[in-house]
Amino acid sequence: MALAAALIYWLIISLWLAVLATVGVAYVRNPRTFGAVRLLLAVLVIDTIRNIAENLYFGLYFGGQYGLFSVSIVEVLGDPRLLIIPKIVNVTAACAVLVLIAFRWLPLASRERQEAEAELKQATDALSKESEERRRLFETSLDLILVTDRRGVFTQVSPSSLATIGYRPEDMIGRTGRNFIFADDLDSTRLEMKLARQGRQTRNFQCRYTHKNGRVVPLAWSGVWSEPEQRHFFVGRDMTEQKAAEETLWRLAHFDQLTGLPNRTSLTADLNAMLDESAAIGSKHAIAIIGLDGFKDINDTLGHSIGGRLLREAAERIVAADDSCRSYRLGGDQFVLLMRNCGNPITGNAIAEEKLNKLASRFEIDGHELFAAASVGLAIAPADGSDADTLLANADLALHSAKGAGGRRIRNFVPTLRAKAESRRVLDNELRRAWINKEFVLYFQPQVRSDDAAIVGAEALLRWQHPTRGVIAPAIFIEALAESAISLEVGRWILASACRSAVSWREKTLGNLRVAVNLFAVHFRQGTLLQDVKDALQDSGLPPQALELEITENIALFQDEALLSPLRELRTMGVSIAFDDFGTGYASLSCLTSYPLTRIKIDRSFVQNACANSAPKDSAIVRSIMALARNLNLDVTAEGVETIAQATFLRLENCQELQGYLFSKPLPAEAFEELLSHREGYARIA
Repeated sequence: MALAAALIYWLIISLWLAVLATVGVAYVRNPRTFGAVRLLLAVLVIDTIRNIAENLYFGLYFGGQYGLFSVSIVEVLGDPRLLIIPKIVNVTAACAVLVLIAFRWLPLASRERQEAEAELKQATDALSKESEERRRLFETSLDLILVTDRRGVFTQVSPSSLATIGYRPEDMIGRTGRNFIFADDLDSTRLEMKLARQGRQTRNFQCRYTHKNGRVVPLAWSGVWSEPEQRHFFVGRDMTEQKAAEETLWRLAHFDQLTGLPNRTSLTADLNAMLDESAAIGSKHAIAIIGLDGFKDINDTLGHSIGGRLLREAAERIVAADDSCRSYRLGGDQFVLLMRNCGNPITGNAIAEEKLNKLASRFEIDGHELFAAASVGLAIAPADGSDADTLLANADLALHSAKGAGGRRIRNFVPTLRAKAESRRVLDNELRRAWINKEFVLYFQPQVRSDDAAIVGAEALLRWQHPTRGVIAPAIFIEALAESAISLEVGRWILASACRSAVSWREKTLGNLRVAVNLFAVHFRQGTLLQDVKDALQDSGLPPQALELEITENIALFQDEALLSPLRELRTMGVSIAFDDFGTGYASLSCLTSYPLTRIKIDRSFVQNACANSAPKDSAIVRSIMALARNLNLDVTAEGVETIAQATFLRLENCQELQGYLFSKPLPAEAFEELLSHREGYARIA
């Protein structure tokens, strides 16, 4: 028993040593974790040391008595003077603890309490402020804020409910969302609340509420479930204005703002859907492009406001309560009819004819009586195109064919139209390549005086020196070139080259000839004619009196100031202005007085049968033109003179100058100079 008591002392020593070691290690590893309790730990250390010392003493003493240690230890420790040591240690430890408590722990504890109270007050103030902010937000928010319990019953509703959905908060508290949510959105809302109660943040979602006045209010919601409060918080933002803006943007993207008809975007989408159906079930459909004839003239003369009104009324007539097809505005003066399940061209033509008849009636707009006939191009899917772009392109080719035939016609697409368009495209590419490779050359045809056959001028004529086909006459490519993007550059080159050639003839003493140059319409459309001529004259050094510009009737049809003004200034400079191929086009006689002309050129078609012995009807036009020119004090040049008889007749009719194969065909520059070198004139015309 005594042995056990001795061992207990040593067990107590071991335990206290373990406590001391644990505290020491913990402090060394992370002193900050002790904080203000470090003083208490110091007390614990003191008490530990005291216990170790006391129990060590008695452990050694009793261990010696029972044979665990040497007997001499008992004799030493049994000394009455040593027995007082543990007591002294106890007293010392108690005093140390009292000192620490009085001078260190109590002040620190007091300060920590004050700090804790300050922190508590700060936290309380922050919580109170947060609650006040929440309350203010709840009361002033423009968004609808709802608070529900687990069952979905409204426990709090923000005052904004009145402005948002027409109900006061007291009208909603105690009720559930099913009393206000639009019926179609109930299931999706229940799912969102269920997910939130499972501990998930409620995703943003849209849920429509029914306003007190019956209209549907789109709301964008976000929310969260508070597990401690067992409440669900929802915030809903009124999306009415945003939805209206989205609707407006959608209409802007899919509908024409002028006529209200679906636009090209809608047409493409519907056409693709129709073609997909055609591919799936083998159905056939048709589209027709309607283009107003002469709309540009109405727009230009009466203004865009009248033009816009005309387009709106035309759109109304095209739609005109017709369920057999859907109408679209493609752009400009073009509309499209989409005819589903209409694979028969006869049926499509009948529908298009009905639309044309409606458009043929007069329009009365702001006191103006307008007539706007139309042309139609028709294409059948999938025969004329299995995709939207091809089908529209082919219908457009058919429309151009109808307009080219005079307008107010219906044309069905045929493959030859595509072939012609492809040929034009290839020709345009070839012309661009020819310009880059400098394959264009100028030929010159002499113009002679009728009384002595002396060469007084030369007309510059364009030729194409093709690398494989040889020299190509302008009849094959000139119309395509006039509409090409390179026409302005080529026209400037012709003008500059012709002027340089005329100067070269003068420098070589081959004669002070006048050179005639044909103009492209692009010079007038771009407004560059005056500057182009000035540049050509200045760069070459040719006197203005030695240059003659030839205008065809297709240019003269447009008698606007933008065209006439530069011609008047050029005429003032001394440049001659000739009216080419007079009588073959649609220009009125008023052009002869409007334009600052110096010469009329009689077309070869009138000269062909004119001679002294010809029937009066064959020479009547030539005599009429000559008389008109004399009365207007204009010079005359006859083109296409091929026989002596024609030349004699024209000389007797006082035609000043002649031009044609009788004298020379068009020649390259070198050959023309050779002609000038060896012949001062032709034989006198009898």
